[in-house]
Amino acid sequence: MADHHLTTTSAEVDADSVRTQLQAVGLRPTKQRVALAQLLFGAGDRHLTAEDLLSDALASGVEVSLATVY
Repeated sequence: MADHHLTTTSAEVDADSVRTQLQAVGLRPTKQRVALAQLLFGAGDRHLTAEDLLSDALASGVEVSLATVY
């Protein structure tokens, strides 16, 4: 099986690109996954905990649980 990773070269991550990349690795592009990927990859290189990402998501109005972040 090929090794696939979500990648981006821009600080702006559009939802269509995220959906395509999620599908390419066999994941269903749910609303929450797309929103989390945009938050995670849209801010450049940074290290986050799951709790940090959850906090960013909630602050952005994304309704998601900690279990979904994990």
